Amino acid sequence: MPIKAEPRRSIAQIFEPRRVAVFGASDDRAKWGGRIMHYLALHGFAGEVVPLNPRRDVVQGRRCYARIADAPPIDVAVIAVPAVIVPATIRDCAAAGVGCCVIISAGFAEAGADGAALQEEIARISAETGMRLVGPNCLGLINLRNGMALTSARVLDVEKIIPGHIGLVSQSGALMLSVYNRAHDQGIGFSQLVSVGNQADLEVCDFFEHMIADPVTKAICLHIEGLLAGPRFLQLLERARRAEKPVIVLKTGRSAQGEEAARSHTASLAGAYPVFAAACRDAGAIMVDDPDMMPLVAQFLLANGPARGDGIGVISSSGGMNGVLADRLADRDLRLARFGERTRSALLPVMLPDHRDNPLDMGMRRQEVGEGDAIAPHLVAALAADPDVSVILIPLTTTPNYERTVTALAEALRTCGKPALFIVTPGSVATGVREVIRRHHLTYCDRLDDGIRLLETYLRALPDVGSLPLATVPPIAAPPRSGYLSEPEAKKMLASFGLRVTRERCVQSVVEAGDAAEALGYPVVLKGVSRKVVHKSDAGLVRLNLRDRVAAEREFTAVFSRLKQLDPDAEACIVAEMISDGLELILGVKHDPQFGPVVMVGAGGTLAELIRDVEVALAPLSAETAQGMLKRLRIWPLLDGFRGDPARDVGAVIDALVKLGQLASALEGRLLELDINPLLVRRTGEGAVAADARAVIA
Repeated sequence: MPIKAEPRRSIAQIFEPRRVAVFGASDDRAKWGGRIMHYLALHGFAGEVVPLNPRRDVVQGRRCYARIADAPPIDVAVIAVPAVIVPATIRDCAAAGVGCCVIISAGFAEAGADGAALQEEIARISAETGMRLVGPNCLGLINLRNGMALTSARVLDVEKIIPGHIGLVSQSGALMLSVYNRAHDQGIGFSQLVSVGNQADLEVCDFFEHMIADPVTKAICLHIEGLLAGPRFLQLLERARRAEKPVIVLKTGRSAQGEEAARSHTASLAGAYPVFAAACRDAGAIMVDDPDMMPLVAQFLLANGPARGDGIGVISSSGGMNGVLADRLADRDLRLARFGERTRSALLPVMLPDHRDNPLDMGMRRQEVGEGDAIAPHLVAALAADPDVSVILIPLTTTPNYERTVTALAEALRTCGKPALFIVTPGSVATGVREVIRRHHLTYCDRLDDGIRLLETYLRALPDVGSLPLATVPPIAAPPRSGYLSEPEAKKMLASFGLRVTRERCVQSVVEAGDAAEALGYPVVLKGVSRKVVHKSDAGLVRLNLRDRVAAEREFTAVFSRLKQLDPDAEACIVAEMISDGLELILGVKHDPQFGPVVMVGAGGTLAELIRDVEVALAPLSAETAQGMLKRLRIWPLLDGFRGDPARDVGAVIDALVKLGQLASALEGRLLELDINPLLVRRTGEGAVAADARAVIA
């Protein structure tokens, strides 16, 4: 008899169940079912807990039921049974009207074909019955507002959990709990956490959408291994931005690249992770590369709001630490604020005259003013009033009157109006200091690296993005032929969309090569035309700087002979103008399976893949986005005019990037790959020219 489909529960209802059932409930806290029962009681779950165990009548003081069918109506059931019996258990739950099953059991799609078949079966049950699933292969979910801790992890074996305003959605259960534990120890609270596991039903974006709407959740942390729906993810990022909820993203699998990398510079350089990162950046999300950074960045943003500048003011307990810190900040291109004369004057009553520059060493105080706790308010007030100080950094080594000094600093920092971060470098001797910082609701890190990374992330996070209009996308007059486009075909497509390409002629004989060279004017370049040979220079199919007809005809004979050896179907060479004064960039387009067309720019020429200096953005893109891409390149100084060299025509590159985005969007997914390598960027006002191009059309 088919099970009647019930209305599907919302995630808000799943996080606020009236009644929870625990399969395998036990009095033994060493067992997962026993720990879940214990945690629900320990943390004051507001709803009713229903134990399920056919061998018990009472578990932890509660009536126990043999079967789910015998129990009262259940909103959420927690399941950790062998994978092979999960489908039957799920069907029993659906028949009993359970709203959602949290499946901790492993052995599904992550375990091979047999497991994948089991996962398909439980997904089918969910679709047929309307019962929601979290998992399988997850470690549950936690709502710190109502004490619902549906996980057996020992990190919850604490006297008191800390409610807060940070939501966490993680594809990894172990990572979720590790992040939670470290944040708890630092006094950082969460609103809700969930481990989605294999996402047989509910997935990352479902919980992301819920947390955007949740009024208690003010910042959202996402650990993502793979997305099921890229466009939906982008829409939710935009919704979170409008709701003024910071989104902090940790993406694993950063090195993943498609099979097309072997054929295309663009595909190789703009792999899966750079595209994901660009999509997040363009939508205003903040990328981190360390799990513990997620709650730290979220808490810092919630406490301080977005950065209002990039100057760092330092108050330290050690001159040696100041030297190390100054070097490390310089390594990451982070800027020490330059104190104004008013700040230096404010410091004069408490600091020695020659020690009033940034970073400050509290040990260099005037002896008559007392200990560090006496001067702490003066130092904080002086830095807080300095217009170039955007954030105050306090790296702490050991110091006399440790807790008293830090208490004075913390009290002053709480009301100074500037963001503040402590870095507590000692070990157990600073346990009391850490408690002081937590008590004052300030942020600290235990390692210099972590503090610098937190500041770097915070200072470079964009407070407002997405407000600039994108370039309009004109229709493309004549879609090109499908398949692989040779250089002349690709350049013709580019020219039709307004991009400047080299003047050139296709030639099929020695005489035609000589005539073309004469007509174009010397010097010229001669290249073989092939749809099969990707790197023409490596294959010996390029001749540069030909300065007379004799050279052009001679090199045509050599190149055409070599061309026919490599590609018997090839029929022509190109004679093109030679531009020798251009800075080489690579521009490209690829079609990302998650996010659609992507535009890339980077250091070009034969060193493109060696230097790997690349920026990407989703298409279409605005001129402002294109300019930002260029300024983030390591070779930007070469474009801007380096050490007396002339500045390059950046406007022409921006125009080319915008037009590439228009071209990719106009082709609506048909442009799979396009390389312009090199784009020769001449001096300001002289333009940029595509010297070589290749493309693949679906």
